[in-house]
Amino acid sequence: MPKTSIPNRLLHKARMVHPLSYESAATLISLSIGLAILFKLSSRGKSKPKQRKDHGFIELSAGQDPTIDIIAIHGLDGHREQSWTAENEKLWLKDFLPNDLPNARILSYGYDADTRSFIQTSSKTISHHAEDFVERLSQLRRMHPRRPIIFLAHSLGGIILKRALVLCHSDNFETDRTLRDISTSTLAVLFFGTPHSGANGIQLAEWMGRLFSVFMYTNTRILSDLNRDSPKLEDIQRHYQSATRQLSTIFFYEEYETPILGGRTKLIVPRHLAVIPGDNKARVTSMHADHCEMVKYTSADDENYCKVVDYLVELSERAKATVDEN
Repeated sequence: MPKTSIPNRLLHKARMVHPLSYESAATLISLSIGLAILFKLSSRGKSKPKQRKDHGFIELSAGQDPTIDIIAIHGLDGHREQSWTAENEKLWLKDFLPNDLPNARILSYGYDADTRSFIQTSSKTISHHAEDFVERLSQLRRMHPRRPIIFLAHSLGGIILKRALVLCHSDNFETDRTLRDISTSTLAVLFFGTPHSGANGIQLAEWMGRLFSVFMYTNTRILSDLNRDSPKLEDIQRHYQSATRQLSTIFFYEEYETPILGGRTKLIVPRHLAVIPGDNKARVTSMHADHCEMVKYTSADDENYCKVVDYLVELSERAKATVDEN
């Protein structure tokens, strides 16, 4: 590849963030530019850049005399609807789940977890996102603060949720009854590929982020917290376990590798990273999908959907029995 085909500033940037030969740097930059162009093109249509109106909660089903709230929170580079939507445009939270759980109010939460953008990226940390989440949720539940909750959390969303539940349980929020009600009303959490101990491929993603930063906005702050054995993750996990001993927990993990860079594939969050060690009461289930597709189902007969809905029906019936007793 001729040296003149790659701007010197890009070569310099690449060789600063990773020790590369000139030829390797040039090749990876060409690939990165191609990926950036592809990302820009894919941002059109249904994958258009998220707007602020896509953040916060959206009600996907009001429920018939609802007795439970089912609340979904997406992961890294996700969207409150698109992350849960299959290639046939079916959003199972809206198109299938209300039929199986007619008495559930179903909500999905959106936040800016983009790691790259041609417009801008957020500077918020995991804790900042968690604070926003519980504040908005408490406002949303003021009319029914004691209604039982089941959370559905994909990938990074599970880390943010854990931090949020710690905040609700914290003595710092003792005077705010609405936040404490979230903690006491939480019946169960279904984690989908949440990297409790970190995720594979994060170092590569960070490196690509620093390289992309030459010609687009990037955010590697959250990525750094998702590295294997991250002190941030360990701190969140330690507080979460002491605050949520009574919760029912389901861990879903991906069975197939996810396409990443240059035709390669990788298990982003394998089984041993997707479960919390020592949680003997939790149930663990595999999903016949990769990291992204594990929360997207094309029909109500989809095997993965059936696994999820079976748990949700069981947990919802338990919640109804609890409400009837009270």
